[in-house]
Amino acid sequence: MDKASITEGKPIRCKAAILRKAGEPLVIEEIQVDPPQAYEVRIKILCTSLCHTDVTFWKLDSGPLARFPRILGHEAVGVVESIGEKVDGFKQGDVVLPVFHPQCEECKECISPKSNWCTKYTNDYLSNTRRYGMTSRFKDSRGEDIHHFIFVSSFTEYTVVDIAHLVKISPEIPVDIAALLSCSVATGLGAAWKVADVEEGSTVVIFGLGAVGLAVAEGVRLRGAAKIIGVDLNPAKFEIGKRFGITDFVNPALCGEKTISEVIREMTDVGADYSFECIGLASLMEEAFKSTRPGSGKTIVLGMEQKALPISLGSYDLLRGRTVCGTLFGGLKPKLDIPILVDRYLKKELNLEDLITHELSFEEINKAFHLLAEGNSIQCYHQKILGLRSSHLKILRASFDHTLSMADGVNAQTPSLSEQYHLEKEVKQDTSAKPVEVKEVAPEVTTQAEEVKTEQAKEESPVEEAVSVVEEKSESAPESTEVASEAPAAAEDNAEETPAAAEENNDENASEEVAEETPDEIKLETAPADFRFPTTNQTRHCFTRYVEYHRCVAAKGDDAPECDKFAKFYRSLCPSEWVDRWNEQRENGTFPGPLP
Repeated sequence: MDKASITEGKPIRCKAAILRKAGEPLVIEEIQVDPPQAYEVRIKILCTSLCHTDVTFWKLDSGPLARFPRILGHEAVGVVESIGEKVDGFKQGDVVLPVFHPQCEECKECISPKSNWCTKYTNDYLSNTRRYGMTSRFKDSRGEDIHHFIFVSSFTEYTVVDIAHLVKISPEIPVDIAALLSCSVATGLGAAWKVADVEEGSTVVIFGLGAVGLAVAEGVRLRGAAKIIGVDLNPAKFEIGKRFGITDFVNPALCGEKTISEVIREMTDVGADYSFECIGLASLMEEAFKSTRPGSGKTIVLGMEQKALPISLGSYDLLRGRTVCGTLFGGLKPKLDIPILVDRYLKKELNLEDLITHELSFEEINKAFHLLAEGNSIQCYHQKILGLRSSHLKILRASFDHTLSMADGVNAQTPSLSEQYHLEKEVKQDTSAKPVEVKEVAPEVTTQAEEVKTEQAKEESPVEEAVSVVEEKSESAPESTEVASEAPAAAEDNAEETPAAAEENNDENASEEVAEETPDEIKLETAPADFRFPTTNQTRHCFTRYVEYHRCVAAKGDDAPECDKFAKFYRSLCPSEWVDRWNEQRENGTFPGPLP
C-alpha cells in the first residue's frame, strides 16, 4: 500500500446508481469521479447500507433538497484510494467510514463533551462538497455534474469525502457491520448511552423497530433496562426485536380505541422512564412524550420529520418534569466515538449481525428501496457493486467489479477491505508452519505466479478494451494489481492456513477451527492459476473457503452445520462472478481445484 496509486490525481471512471427523478428507479451508469481537492479524500466503496433517510430523499420531489441527478447513499465503509493536499491523518490503504455528520475538532462544540453539533461545518445539505459549495466531483457520460448526497454519496464505486466527514477504523471489523456504524447503529447506541443515559432497571419504550430502533434496544439492553417495549406495525419486527432484548410489543393497529400512550402507561403503571421516537412522525413524537412518566420521564427524538411539522406538547406536562430532546447521530462525535463502537463489537459486546436481513446485488438496488419502503426489511447491504442486506434493509455491501478502466486505461485497483483485512491480520499473527508443508506448496505457487505475470502482460489493454471486458462479464479478479508476491511469501501465507498452524495460534476463525477437527477431510489449497491475481490474499482465501465448503459437504452431507461456516466465509470473500464460474467448471468437470 506504500506504492502510489497510478490513478492518483486523475479522474476515475466507475459505476454508480443515479437517481434522476424522485421515486423512480435508480439507473446504474458509468460516471467520472474527479480527484480529491485540498482536505478531501477519494475512497473506494467496499460496502454500503441502505438507510431510511435514503428512501426519504428518494421520494422527495420538491423543495431545495430535491436535487437531480443525484447519487444517494450515506452508510458505507471504504478504503482510501488517494488524498488531496493538506490532508493529515489519512493515507492510501486506510480503512475508513464516511459519515454525514461532521467533526472539525476545533470549534467550541466539537471540543465540549456536552455536544456533537459542529458549528464550523454545519449540516448544510444544500451543498455538494463541504468546502467547495456546489462544486461536484461526479460527472455523467455527457459531462454534466451529478449532485452529492449529505457529503457522502456511497451508491458508487468511488466517492470523494471531506476529512471532516471521515473516520479511520480498524480493518479487523467485517465490512457489512462497519457500514452500519456510520449512521444507524451509531445513532441508536449513542441515543441510549450518551443522550438518554439509560439507567439499570429502567422501563423503555421504542417507537419504530428499524435499524435505529433496534440499535437503541441493544444499547438499553446493555445498560440493564428491565422492560423494553417495542412499538411497530410490522409483526415480523417483533421476533427480530427479541434478539435485542425487547421484552414486550405493541402493534398500534391492535390498540382499538386507546392511544399508544394510553396502552404504554397501562403496561408501565404510570409511564416509561425513557421513550425513543425512531420514525420521524410528529404525531408519534407526541405519543412518545405522553408515554413517559411524570416527574422524570425523558423522550429522545431520533426520527427525521420530512415535512418539519410542529409538535404539540402540553405546558403542564413539561412543568411536571417530563423532558424531550432531539439528537443527530446519537450525540456521538464520529472521530472519537466510532472507533470505540468498533472496539466494543470486536470484543463481542454488541449484537449487530441480526440487524442485517437482506443481501442483494448492486443490480437489485431498486428492490432494496422497495423492501425498506414497504417495511419488509431492517437493513440491506450490497456486496457486488453494492451487495444488499437489510435491517435498515441488511447492508448494501459493495464488493464492486472494478474492471472499469481508469484515466490512463490501465485496470489498476486498490485492494478490497477483505484483502486489506487478511494482509494486516497475517502480519500481526506472524505464525509459521512446518517446513515440509511450505516445501510442498512452494513449487505450485511459483508456477502460478509465473503464469499470472504472463497473463497480466497480455491483459494490459486500452480503455475501450477494458470497458468491453466489463460488458462481457469478465471473470478476472478485480481487486489489485500488485502481483509481485514471490513464491516464498505466498507459501508462507498458505502455510499459515494449514491445520497445524491453526492449532498454534488463537485466531477465532471458524473455518480454521473446523479444519482442526477434520484435518484429513478438509484441506487448505492455494488458488488456481487461471485467475489473474492468484497471489493476492483475497483470491487465495476465498478459493480456499470455496474448496473447504464443497469438501465438507462431500464428507458430511448437505445439511451438516459445520459446513455453513465455510459457506459464510467464501460468500463474503468471493466476487459472485468467480463463484459462478467455479460452479460451472464443477459441473463440466474442468474445475481447477482438488474437489471430490
